[in-house]
Amino acid sequence: MKTKIVPFEEKIADSAAIQQGLKTGSINAMAEGFRFGKEYEAGRQAKEIPQNTAHASQESLEDLREILDFSMDLICACDEEGKLVWVNKACERILGYRREALIGKKYIDLLFHEDKESSTQEDFSGKNGAQLPIFEKRFLHSNGTIVYLQWSAVWDGKKNRSYFIGRDTTSEKKIEKAYKIERQRFYNLFSQAPSCMGILKGPDHIFELGNELYLQLIGKKDIIGKTVKEVLPELESQGIFEILDTVYKTGETFSANEMLIKLDRDGNGKLTEAYLNFIYQANRDINNNIDGILVFANDVTEQVVSRKKIEEREKMYRDLIHKLPVATYSCDRDGRITIYNKAAVALWGKEPQIGKDMWSDSWNMNAAKKNPEPQSLCSLASALTEEEANFRKEIIIQRPTGEKRNVLPYPVPFRNAKGQITGAVIVLVDITEMKLTQKQLKKSEKKYRYLFDNNPMPMWIIDLVTFKFLDVNKMAVAHYGYSREEFLSMTALDIRPNNDKKNFLKSSDTSEINQSNYNRGKWNHLRKDGSVFPVEIIAHDIMYEGSRARLILSNDITDRTKAEINLEKRNKELLKTNAELDKFVYSVSHDLRSPLTSVLGLLSFIETESKEADTVIHAEMIRSSINRLDDFIKNILSYSRNKRTGLRLEKISLQESLLEVVNSLQSTRDAKGIQYDIKVTQQRSFYTDRLRFNTILENLISNAIKYQKKEESGRYIKIAGHADNETLHLTIADNGIGIAPAYHQKIYDMFFRLSGKKEGSGIGLYIVKDAIEILQGSINIASEEGIGTTFTITLKNLKP
Repeated sequence: MKTKIVPFEEKIADSAAIQQGLKTGSINAMAEGFRFGKEYEAGRQAKEIPQNTAHASQESLEDLREILDFSMDLICACDEEGKLVWVNKACERILGYRREALIGKKYIDLLFHEDKESSTQEDFSGKNGAQLPIFEKRFLHSNGTIVYLQWSAVWDGKKNRSYFIGRDTTSEKKIEKAYKIERQRFYNLFSQAPSCMGILKGPDHIFELGNELYLQLIGKKDIIGKTVKEVLPELESQGIFEILDTVYKTGETFSANEMLIKLDRDGNGKLTEAYLNFIYQANRDINNNIDGILVFANDVTEQVVSRKKIEEREKMYRDLIHKLPVATYSCDRDGRITIYNKAAVALWGKEPQIGKDMWSDSWNMNAAKKNPEPQSLCSLASALTEEEANFRKEIIIQRPTGEKRNVLPYPVPFRNAKGQITGAVIVLVDITEMKLTQKQLKKSEKKYRYLFDNNPMPMWIIDLVTFKFLDVNKMAVAHYGYSREEFLSMTALDIRPNNDKKNFLKSSDTSEINQSNYNRGKWNHLRKDGSVFPVEIIAHDIMYEGSRARLILSNDITDRTKAEINLEKRNKELLKTNAELDKFVYSVSHDLRSPLTSVLGLLSFIETESKEADTVIHAEMIRSSINRLDDFIKNILSYSRNKRTGLRLEKISLQESLLEVVNSLQSTRDAKGIQYDIKVTQQRSFYTDRLRFNTILENLISNAIKYQKKEESGRYIKIAGHADNETLHLTIADNGIGIAPAYHQKIYDMFFRLSGKKEGSGIGLYIVKDAIEILQGSINIASEEGIGTTFTITLKNLKP
């Protein structure tokens, strides 16, 4: 067998090939270097070589070994049985073994036990191909730890060797494992977070992640990979997309508290209101470039709604106190004033300091002679829980001016769920005037008795608890027929007819008489003889013999009631007469028009067939008179219809109505040569009564035609208007003979006519104004003699 002798230059090339293999990861290039090195070894042993050449080759091989030993990767060669025949020095660092200990060992013995059960042996033999793809195996370090090696291998069929490069990927595996753990932690935190969270990617804001709370908030499930516009299109009109775009472009965080967002959770177009605390924060990649947006949100709808309800109740509570006509204020449990109304300030004569002044600072404590140590020295909570405390007793409030007022306090405590007092509302009833009245009554008992007994009106006093008669005057005895003793044995209900009494008792009990009965009002009363008569009573609360009672004055209104009945009867008769008169006017006017129409028809025949000039002139005069009479009758009919018919609302086209009226009037003799300028805009549908609206237009436009200047050029009628959602504004202007300012208000009077002007009925503008008022509008005039007239009309849009 001949051994190939490789020149020194080729050895250098082989070394370069191995280096190139280390750099590029080409296992074929390294194997080729190995093979040439082995051939050189065999050739050097089989044949003499010049000493200098052998020495140089030996140095080249040493250089080659050093290059391989300096490699950070594990480089080795195995025979066909899988035994290591050569390994570089990196094995000490990577596997913890000296290479002398590894030579002759099978590589499979170094594998982690789980990888031994796989097709590792086949992978390492490499007999199935010239080069294996990169694969990864786990090896055991000498200290027992696992080392991950990523291998590339090639089989040399000539030498029956496998050559390997193994890159240590243990650190990468640890990092990858740590990354997976952190990612799982992040996912657990993300999915189990007590807040709504989502991740949007790219300028189109595509959903990359969304936790369960976020999905519940928006009411959607399948959102990943879709844009916000696809999932939540209803947010566009709420400005959310603009906010997202701004955060993505600028990187500035957007936050909002209790922002109202409307969501289509059910996908049926019905928006549900939600109040959110949320943050949009830019997400950046490893190069610090913005690649998405992080969304954090908390649904605070329940808290906001609850707070608003509390605020509404608080406002209602405060409004109630402020609007009460009696002095009212509230305090906390320690008695510090928190709310007070105007009536309380008026009673105190000063404004208290909220949170500082106490609930009874203005009371004159020395006034309570029976209670020398007043309860106000205690806290409100303590005072109201003491058994002896009785704040229904009279107190005296002394104003800064020194004036004193007699007051009855009514404290109503607030209690929490545990029954503890947390505050109170105190109502102060000023009884100063009542006290003065009592004193005056005591001082003038005789005078009172005389006035009471001799009053020309029946009077009595009833007890407010039992409603029994306590006293009656002489007129009551005379007018009702009961003796004084009989009155004192009866109650206030006994002088009511049985039917009235039964109806009253069905609707209320006697405890409500204080509020609903025997106040100012009209009632039926019963005499002893059984006769019933109407009365009007006046009641006033008084103190009677130390107790609260009610003084009643009874006024017999029998005559007044009869007069009212007669008046009501006459009013009904008058209404009936007016209605009949209205029907009569309508009937007569309607019946008069029929013969007038026939006469006008006969006049047309006469004017057509007659050849006598005088006859034609007379016929024209007759026609003019009949037309005036017909116009008057039509106005009477319009007036009648306007008065007796209700509103019939319908949608009106302003342009069509105006053109219809103008076209109907253009054929008249006075309308020749007049130019019409109609400019009307209608933004919204306009609703009104068509009949009355046309009556207004016909009268105003026909007047503008009738009172134009004769035989002058440039005559016009300009109609302009516009209708919005609430009102129609319309002007009708002409350059006719005009109306003097002195008559601007009189023209709307019935049958008013300007002297010396054209003949007319004098009822047209009266009907116009009446119809406009019925249509909830107004009319104004601007006019000067010789210049023209402008009517300005506004009508309410009577939309349903």
